[in-house]
Amino acid sequence: MVKRTGMLLLTLVLPLSILLAACGPSGSNSGQGTDAGEANPAGEQANSGQEAAGNKLSGNITVWIHPYVADEKKDELKAVFDGAIGAFNEKHPDVKVKLEEIPWKNREQKILTALAAGNGPDVFYQLPDQIPQFADKDVLEPLMPYLADNNMDDFSPGSLEAGTYQGTLYGLPILQEAQMMFYNPDIVKEIGEDPANVPKTWDEYKVWAEKAAAKGYYARDFNGGAACCNSTLYPVLWQFGGDVVDESQNVIINNAEGVAAFQFIKDMYDKGWIPKDSISNQDQFPEYLSGKMMSVWGAGVTLSVLKTENRDYVLGPPLKGKAEASFGTVGMFVVPKNSKNKAAAAEFVKVLTNTETQKAFNKLANYIPTRKSASSIYENEEDMKKFLEVAAYARPGVMSPVARTIMPKIQAEISAMLEGGKTPQQAADAAAKAIQDEQSKG
Repeated sequence: MVKRTGMLLLTLVLPLSILLAACGPSGSNSGQGTDAGEANPAGEQANSGQEAAGNKLSGNITVWIHPYVADEKKDELKAVFDGAIGAFNEKHPDVKVKLEEIPWKNREQKILTALAAGNGPDVFYQLPDQIPQFADKDVLEPLMPYLADNNMDDFSPGSLEAGTYQGTLYGLPILQEAQMMFYNPDIVKEIGEDPANVPKTWDEYKVWAEKAAAKGYYARDFNGGAACCNSTLYPVLWQFGGDVVDESQNVIINNAEGVAAFQFIKDMYDKGWIPKDSISNQDQFPEYLSGKMMSVWGAGVTLSVLKTENRDYVLGPPLKGKAEASFGTVGMFVVPKNSKNKAAAAEFVKVLTNTETQKAFNKLANYIPTRKSASSIYENEEDMKKFLEVAAYARPGVMSPVARTIMPKIQAEISAMLEGGKTPQQAADAAAKAIQDEQSKG
């Protein structure tokens, strides 16, 4: 996930998803622990469960990772992973770790195809809304049997929930993300508002948006062409008090709150608060960088780009409607059920997600650690402290086996609504039917 500006952001974000990033809700990890995790940062006891039982680990494991940072930081990222491999091999010298980077594009199908063929990785990266999909296919190994010696209390609860499906933990988290509003202070001043007092609610923001539009600016971005609702529809939907499905997987996207969110997005489009290419454009960040947009919805990687570009900005919280919510994925590592070396793979996942690896990885990639004992990396960075606060209530997406397949279908209905072909109610109803159709496929 390079060039500059908008392309740099795309390169940095998980195909959010995070990745394209940016795409998941989470818990707070801002506290400094005083338990065993602080005294023993890696969260490990003297002996692993396997070694205590006399089973010395050996053999090979293959680990699939992704381009988590821009090209210019790849050598630093390699050093982070080399450090993890070195720490692992100090304890398990007879296990050879092979690291392979695969692209974000089509990664789900690539992984599933490789696993089905019996030549997949022993460790790979997952996002929360992928966990139900993969777990439903029975391709993930439950991790708790391998974690007796791992300090699980050191992880933020929300990050562990993101790797849990139907009561089973499948993924150990390495990173969290949270998203906030970035404002152009020059435009804010031009519309007669105070950059030091940014909106906290949608009602306050609407006043600013009207003024920005009257001055010929877009109020914010809405990257509809990305076919990834995590950073477009879902935060607005949650903030309006709605959701896609409830805890019982009943579809509720077309209830009163859901239709209100659809209507608001339509209103933003009709009023010119978001660009006319919001139907198809996957990256409107250049509009913000070029001074045509008052605010942009972004994450830690956005912050990194703005600092690299030496741009002035002001951070604002996710806007509150009926609820306080933000999107923020959780990145984690999992072990496939058909791995030929599951014990070694699980041990390596523990090293990938220990305190020292998390500190190095998240500091480099501008994400939020999921271990409380690693959060000190941002103790002197006020902006990242704000992201840590938002991470306390950020959500990682829709936790459903069909989470990934429904996103382009929902986005298609949003596009039809913006084009004028459907009313907000019709678009929400059509989205609900598309979700139900996916659920019925089993």
